[in-house]
Formats: sequence, structure tokens, C-alpha cells
Amino acid sequence: MHTLRDSDPGASSADQLQLARRLFFERGDDPGTLVPEPIARSWKRCIAATPQPGPAEPLPDAALFSRRDAQGRLRHHALPELEALAEALVPSRVIVLLADPEGMILDASGSDAFMTKAQRVALMPGVDWSERSRGTNAIGTALTDGSAITVVGPQHYLERNAAIGCTATPLLAPDGSVMGVLDVSGDPRCIQAHTVGLVRMAGQMIEHRMALDLRTPGTELLRFAHDSALLGSHREALLWVRDGIVVGANRAALRVLGMTLHQLRDRYVDDLFASLPGSGDASGLQLRPHLMQPGRSTSWSARWVGAPAAMALAAAPTAQPVPTIPATASPANAGSASRCAPGTPPVIGDALRDAQLARAVRVLDANIPVLVTGESGVGKEVFARQLHRASVRADGPFVAINCASVPEGLIEAELFGYEEGAFTGARRRGQAGLVREAEGGVLFLDEIGDMPLALQARLLRVLQDREVKPLGGGRAQTVDFALVCATHRKLGAMAAEGAFRADLYYRLQHFTVELPALRALPDRHARIDELLRDLLLRRGLRLSPEARDALLAHDWPGNWRQLVAVCQTLAALAGPQGRIDLGDLPEELRCGRVAADDVAVHAPPPADLRSLTDAAIDAALHSCGGNISRAARLLGVHRSTLYRHTPRAR
Repeated sequence: MHTLRDSDPGASSADQLQLARRLFFERGDDPGTLVPEPIARSWKRCIAATPQPGPAEPLPDAALFSRRDAQGRLRHHALPELEALAEALVPSRVIVLLADPEGMILDASGSDAFMTKAQRVALMPGVDWSERSRGTNAIGTALTDGSAITVVGPQHYLERNAAIGCTATPLLAPDGSVMGVLDVSGDPRCIQAHTVGLVRMAGQMIEHRMALDLRTPGTELLRFAHDSALLGSHREALLWVRDGIVVGANRAALRVLGMTLHQLRDRYVDDLFASLPGSGDASGLQLRPHLMQPGRSTSWSARWVGAPAAMALAAAPTAQPVPTIPATASPANAGSASRCAPGTPPVIGDALRDAQLARAVRVLDANIPVLVTGESGVGKEVFARQLHRASVRADGPFVAINCASVPEGLIEAELFGYEEGAFTGARRRGQAGLVREAEGGVLFLDEIGDMPLALQARLLRVLQDREVKPLGGGRAQTVDFALVCATHRKLGAMAAEGAFRADLYYRLQHFTVELPALRALPDRHARIDELLRDLLLRRGLRLSPEARDALLAHDWPGNWRQLVAVCQTLAALAGPQGRIDLGDLPEELRCGRVAADDVAVHAPPPADLRSLTDAAIDAALHSCGGNISRAARLLGVHRSTLYRHTPRAR
């Protein structure tokens, strides 16, 4: 079979592209190396999306004006660069376009006199150039891939666009999200290397203007460049820092540090740089050794906009606004961890938890019991209290009882009350009981899996009849309450074994909320960091990178409750300088002591001193997950010793 890789190596690029199109679209063959990889990926995506080959139809004016209004901030900063780029490209047969994050053209600048009528319509404001609508093209593919791209002639997915060439760059926010696209389109012969360079430079200028306009209290900006003359220009590197932790970066910073935004985010800024003596409003920075590139100077001029406590650099007054990244917690939950009572699991904003809560509120408002399950410490009672506050019973009481903490002989009296003289030691006037105290509100039965079987039968009767009769006789009282239960046990298995009443289980299991363990959360590092900021950093305390890494790496079998307790203990024991080091953490949280010992016991005996040294370094690095700072602390040596050893092939 004739495949794309069998093509004549001497054929022109135009011939190879036509061959690639013919075999890909007619036979479904992989285009291989005959088209750039981003183009090949886009073609494959477009086959599944089946974009419409018909002519472009712009939005009505009213709809276009609405889209422009929604992107007012983008247009405010981009239009000056749009006009400047169009002026610089006047000799070329191109038009400059600005599109929103969905690929809709918002504005166009430049002359379209050289275009056909169909091309003018296709490239006018109000036309959708997303991949799903127009197939492979610079605007839509740059949005999908999140990177700059050039699409020329037949590289377009739709044949009707083969007479156009285009190059585009996405406009990225410091948190990596796409704010829009800057594009140049026109005669394919005019999409030259200098055109591509001008588009990308203009895109960087727009990103820089928009980044400096971001404002959220509590975030500082570190601006650095190899040449101090570059500070303040679109070529400066920018890091956004909250509580000493990197939360955003521009492309220049990612390029300098040799890291992706995912790798950089949530790292401590002083784990990236070492400060050098500085003066005035600038301070020297030096890249940490693990970021140094051979043969490249590592001293950088820097300036803080706002001075974070995490790094001792000279700060200077500046008229520039303080750009920041929006906090991960929702406003309703921001800082909630700091408001929790000692030992109480925190409430941290989470989309899944919010969705669970919203559904649980609807169920509880319908007077249906809610069962909350999960390991100890995941915040079951906290969830129940949130549920009460969000329900129609928010004005009523929230009455909680832990079925595992009340002696079996007293729990019945605690729940259902008793009459005077019902048993020895009873109060003279008796007691109403917690069920009646929950009248008009919510009764929360924690650890219901530990409720005695006999009491389960009484609870089931109360749920069915909505009446409670106190111990020692007396008249039954009508009760109106909503029930929320919680347990860490598997009630279904207990019911099957006879350890829990099956009829009560089936009454409770209609709606179950399962709260995940802290270690099972996909974003657990970000969630832990948020709590560390609330409980430690906002109090003026500072975590060393090694201590933070240990806290992030721990499994936390006690979940949020254990983490909060450890943080409160660390805060109480912090010294006058407010710094918390690895040695301040509890023994079980320190780095790999047991794992390192195990490796040492089972490792084969080294043949010489060098082998012994290398084996010890390898074992320490393995136990510390490759973290050189933690491994050096474990071995009791300076980090430079490990840096000298780690590059060597062993």
C-alpha cells in the first residue's frame, strides 16, 4: 500500500502537502512527517468534530456588540497593539484580527482590499473561527493547543480556506488560562518569518499590559530580568506570589526557569532563588543550583511590587498596580479554615463538595434523611452543619450527638428523654431529650453505626410515627425535625451481617454523601497549601521548603482533623522568628527515616568508599522523592555535596 512515508523525498513541499491531504482524507492514513505535528493532531480532531464546510455567517450586530462588551478588558489592552501591528504590516497583504477565548473574531484592523468577497466575509468581526466550526486554522488551533501556530494554504482542514494563510498566538493569563487570540491572516505568501515574529511580540505586549492590570489583595509581583533595563518591558520575567508561594507566571519566567506552569505553581519562591545583596529598589537574585544552565550567568536584577515576608529582598514604592491570580477558594469559603475551632476539620471550597451540598439540601428540605459517610476526620459534622445552615431549617436548632461517645446505658435517655424518677440519678423534673430539642431544626447522629440495636428500633419508630415517648412513661410528643446521620462504617455490610438493623439502614440509605479522604483528593496539594496559608502563613509564620514538602507528602490517615491539629501545634511551638523547619514536625512526618534505614539494611555491601557514598546518596534521594534539600538534611551534609554527586552517571 502506498503510505505517506513512501512519498518521494525530492518532491516539493506543496506536492507533499497535497499528497498528505489526498491520502489522509481519502484513505484515512496518518499524515506522518509530511505536515507539522500540530497540524496532524488538528486534522485528526476535526474528523471527529466534522466542522461545517459552508460559507461563514457573521453574528448579527446586537450579538456581536454583546460579545465585545463581555471582552471589554481584553479589547481595552489589545486594540492599541492591534492597530500598531496592522500599521507595521501595511506593505503585506494581511489583516490583523482579535478573537475571544471561544474563537469569535471581535475586531479587525488593516486593509482587506486584496481579498475576495468570500474572504472578506470570512475574516470580518462576528465570524466563529473555532476548530469545531472552521476546522484547522490558526485561531481555532492556537486556542485548542494553547500555543502559537501558523497554518498556510492547504494545511487548513476545509478546502474553502486553502487560499488563506494565517499565524496566531494565544493570549495567556498568569494562571495559564487563555484570554483571547491575536491573529494575522491573508495571502499565504505573505505569512513570512518576520510576520510570525511580529505577531508573537505583539501578543507578549498584550499579555504584559493585561497582567499588570490584574488586582487582588494579598498577592505580590516579582519582576526580574538579566538586564535591569528590561524591567518594566514586555520581556521581563514575572512571578505572582501569595504567602511566599508561586501562583502564576508569564512566559518569560517559564522560559528562564525551564519549567512548565504546572511544575512551577505552588512552589516556594525562595526555593527557586537565592537573594544577593542589593541596593535601592532592586535586589540581585541568583537561580538555585538545580535551575542553573551550564555556561549561563545566573545573576538577575529584580524588583518586588509589594514585599512578601517569605523572601528578604529590598522593596521599593511603585506606581504599578499589584497583579494577582484569583484565589482558589470561593468567596463564601475563603479563609474558612482559620475560623474553625481547634481540632475541627476545615471547610475549603471545592466544586464537588458544593455540588454534593446543593443536592443534600434539596433532599433534607423534602424531609428525607441524609447519610454522610467517610473516614474519621474528613469533615462529616462540618458538612452536616453546612447542610443545616443552607436548609429551610436554618433558623431552627442543630442538635448533635456522637453515638459512640455516650455510654450505652445512657444514650436512650439522652435521645428520647425521661420522666421524673425514671431511673436512679434522674433529674427531678426529667429531661426532654435531644430529639425534642431538635424541634424545627436538624438532629445530627454522628457514628450511627455504633448505636445499639435496641435503640435503632426506637429510632426507626420515631422516624415512622414522628412521635417520641420519654422513658418512664408519659404521653407521646409529636416531633418535627430533619435527620442527618454520619458514619465511617460500611452500614450495608453491617446490615447484611445483622450488626445493624436492615430496616433502619434502608430508611437511611436513600441519599448518601461520601466525603473522600484527604489523600484521595486529586488536588490535595493545593488544598493542603490553602489550609497552611490560613492556619500558619496568615499568622506571620513561615514554613521552610523542606517542612512544606513533608506536610504535602504525608498520607494524613486522620485527614483534615489530623492536619489541623498538627498545624495548630506547630503554630503554638513556633519560635520568636516564626520559622517552622523540618525538625519541628512530628517524627512520623519527617522525611523517610524508616525508608532510608530499610534501604541501608537490605542494600548489598559496597566494594569501596565511593560506592558506599553513592549508595547512601541514592538511598536518601530515593526515600525523599528526589528532593535534594530533604536528602541533604537526612544525611546531615550540605546540599552542595549532593549537587556534586547527582550529575554523575552511576
